[in-house]
Formats: sequence, C-alpha cells, structure tokens
Amino acid sequence: MITSSTKTIGIVGHVWTLEAGEALKTIVIENGKISRILDGKNPVTDIPGITLIELDDNITLFPGLLNLHTHTTYNILPIWESKTIWKNRFQWRNNKDYKQDIGGLLNYIKDNWTNDADAHFVSSFVQSVHATLNKQTPAASAGQDALVQAALSAVNTAHAVISEIQAVAGGTTLIQETLNLDNETPDDRSFIIRNTGDDNGLQIPATKDIWSVIDFYAPNVVPKGTPDEDTSTWQPVKQPPYTDFVKSVNNNNATYYSSLVHVGEGKSGFVKGSTRDPYSKKEIDLLFQSLKTDITAPGNLSKANLSLTHGCGIDLSNDAVLDFMRTHNISLVWSPVSNLLLYQDTIDVRKLLDKQITVCLGSDWSPSGSKHVLDELKFAKYVNDLFKLGISNSELFKMVTTNPVKTLGISGNGAIGVNYNADLFALRKKNKTDDALDALLASTDSDVDFVMVNGRIVFGLVSYFKDQLQVDFQGFASTEGNDAALRGVSINSGLQFNLAGSLTIIDTLLQRYCSTVINKPHLKRTRFLASDDTVYQHNINALKATLNKLYS
Repeated sequence: MITSSTKTIGIVGHVWTLEAGEALKTIVIENGKISRILDGKNPVTDIPGITLIELDDNITLFPGLLNLHTHTTYNILPIWESKTIWKNRFQWRNNKDYKQDIGGLLNYIKDNWTNDADAHFVSSFVQSVHATLNKQTPAASAGQDALVQAALSAVNTAHAVISEIQAVAGGTTLIQETLNLDNETPDDRSFIIRNTGDDNGLQIPATKDIWSVIDFYAPNVVPKGTPDEDTSTWQPVKQPPYTDFVKSVNNNNATYYSSLVHVGEGKSGFVKGSTRDPYSKKEIDLLFQSLKTDITAPGNLSKANLSLTHGCGIDLSNDAVLDFMRTHNISLVWSPVSNLLLYQDTIDVRKLLDKQITVCLGSDWSPSGSKHVLDELKFAKYVNDLFKLGISNSELFKMVTTNPVKTLGISGNGAIGVNYNADLFALRKKNKTDDALDALLASTDSDVDFVMVNGRIVFGLVSYFKDQLQVDFQGFASTEGNDAALRGVSINSGLQFNLAGSLTIIDTLLQRYCSTVINKPHLKRTRFLASDDTVYQHNINALKATLNKLYS
C-alpha cells in the first residue's frame, strides 16, 4: 500500500555510492523511480514544476537499507527482562516468562484483548477505538460483534503502521515480512515501507513469492523452557515448510523465488567461554544432508535463493559445508545483537566471507535485538573491531544494501542509480569533511534527516514536510522523546491513519496487560528512535561492557 509522491522531486546534495564514494549530484525522482542522476548542482529547468530540495553541505544521501531479518510486530514491545544465557531458540521460546511477557503481550495487543475478563473494559475500549481511529463506525444496529471486529481491524492497522515507523526511522526502506514466532502467520501488508511479502517494486515474477519461514525443524521433545536443559539428546524433526521448499525447488522453483529460513539458532562456540549447542549443529547438518538427497535437480538449488537466518550451527571448520553453501548460492543473515543478548555467542562471519558466501545483517526484534538495521550495522562494526574480524566498512555496508539484493535475487534496490527505486535516506554528518561511511557507522538515528521510500519522504524532520515539500504530515509528541519530537511521518491519506490516536490506543492495551496480567506496570512501549530510548541504550551498553570484559 506504499505510494509514490505526486511531485517530481529533484534532490541536490552529496551522494555516496560503493563505487565512487561521495560526490555532489542532482537526483531526479519521478513516479517512485530515480529517472536521472546529474553531476554537480543542476536546476533541472527542463522539468516544469519540479520541486527542488537542496541539502546542506554536511548531508549525504545513502541508498535505503534492507533488513532481511525482522519481526516488526514486536517492535513496540519493551525489552524482555531475561538475564539468562540460552543454548538455543527452543529453550526460550518454551520459557513461561517469555510466553507471558512477550508472546502473551503481543497476542493481547493483536486480538486477545477481546477476551479480557473485564467486559466493561472491552466495551469502553471498543468505543474509544471508534471515537479515536475509525472514520466510519458500524451502525449501532449492526450489533456489538460488528463493532468489535471493526475495532480489531483498526487496532491491527495502527499496530502495523507504528511498527513500520520504528524500522524506517533508521533508514530502512525494505523489511522482511513479519512473522509471529509462535504461530508463524505471515503478514505481508506494507504501509510506508517495502516488504518482502509484497512483490511491488521487487521485480520478481507475479507467480512467485519471497518466502519467510520460522522453522524447517523442531526438536523431537517438548523443551522445558529452562537454560540448563541438556540439548545433546534432542533430534531435529522435519516440519512441513521444509517439504514445501523441496517441492518448489524440484519443480524449477515454481512457488518460491527466494526463501529466508530460521535454522541453527543457538550457541556456536565462537565467543570466548562459549560451547557449541549440539542441537543447533544437528539442524544445520540435517539440512545440508537432506538437500543433497531430496533435491533431484541440484542445479535448481543454486537458483532457489536460499538464505539461512542465524545459522550459528554451521560447522565452519568443515570446508565441504562452506563449499556447499557457496556452490548452491546459500546466504546467511547475521543478527549479532540478538545472538549475543540471548546466547552470549554468535557466528564467525569472517570464515563465511573468506569463502565468498554472501552475508547480510538483520535486526531481529525489539525484545532482544537492535532498534533497526542501522543500529545492527553499527553493532556489527563494534563486533568486527572487538573480535578483530578484519571486515572493511564497505563490506559491512554491503550487508545492508547490495548483499540483501543478491540474496533475494532482485534488482533495482540497494543502490542509488538510474531506474532504481527511489529508496534512500539523508544523513547529517557532524562535520562536512568527515568521511561519509565513517560518519554513518558513528551516527545515531537522530542524525537521519529523512527517509524516502518509493520517491516519497515518509519520515523526517518536519522542515522537509512544511518548508520543502509543503505536504501533509503528522508530528510526534514531545513524550516520544526530544529527537522524535523534531520529526514527523507522511502516510498515504487513504489509510486515514491517526498517529497520536494510534499511539494512545496501543499504549492503552500495553499498559492494561502489563498492569493486570503480568503485574509489571513499569514496562512501556519502546521509543521510535534509539537516541531517545534510554532503556534500549542501557541494554546495548551493558552487552558491550560484558563483551569488553571478556576480551580485556
């Protein structure tokens, strides 16, 4: 449902590309695409009525970032207060505190509020939703059920748009379609940002999908949900999505254009003091063994655009495994923040890069991940320096731009070029002489002046909406933080989206659950910007302090 600007826009400013670095350019944007890139400052007088935006000398345009591992509906949730170091994902996903504090909270916001024990709360909340959000409330004669269903729809749209705003605030212009970790229901709706579940602008055949999967495998036991459980006896059992994938590959990849699969998530044994989780390794070993026997036309696998999310169980000491990945074009999506917060471990991506295996970055989710993929990129830089991985800044940047494009097998994204999607963001450097990429890796999201998706500035400083574009927008209240208060969002008017009202509605549900169900009234919705979120900053800094101590 993303839309392009109705205006033809020219942006005059410094543009950074992987090939040429930083240079002064004039970019012309029409109908969601970059139609021209001209050297230097050009008034583009041959286009009547063009809207010219001239950027300050210390602002640099970057291509929009691509995030191939994110569960955006969790974005609004507070940090999970788990201080436990886990062995693999099935331990914490079966933990009672996770199910209550995270899974239960998300389900309550999505639809379980309708089952609240207090019928008066449900009734008054439905009325509040219609008074605040709905322009066309069902007639009273339609009955209470119709009113509740209309309220559910309004709440879910509010939840989805708010979740996307946090992603786009960090310069992200394409995200993985969101998946619920507990029921794997995909949500391919997109409102202000591109989504892998919606092929609009991704240049893939209309008959195929980019597929996001949580589990190819599950253990043959019901985990107790405790960190001390012995996982060495667990055996991975194939799940229906694996069979669906194999069928697609053997049928010339007729169904799935590319597949993003959670597999082998757990301890890798790479970080000092860590021991590899045996179950996570078994998942990876079984996957590669099965692909060798189940794929009847091996050439099709290399065209399947298969990517492994996490993949910490990969045996990096086995060249045959790495050669198999490279030969069959199997990529990895790396989420160091989530790995290190949950497992105090992550994968040694240097060994993958040395084998020419494509690596991307993904932010995972807000309960135990980074705020957005810009923060994930910055943390990857920190990990690279701490572990002395020797990954260049440009290699890191590729992990959120050209590498995801290669992983998905798409085109027209991940770079600033003629005929590319007009997806980009503007970074304000501290000093105009600073190297642009160095400045990006040292920035905060408060340094992002604006983010453009499909030729429309959807998030940014209010001055761009008021003074430069003169378009409608909705600003953030000061309660969202000092940096957010300087910014606003411009959303397709067809949505009739009410930012302030949506935040009030979501906060009401979150506070209701935290106060009455889990008795943690101190928990609040996360802030949109990392620069405004002191709780988030504390958690990231605490993680760094732990790692610094390990490697001191």
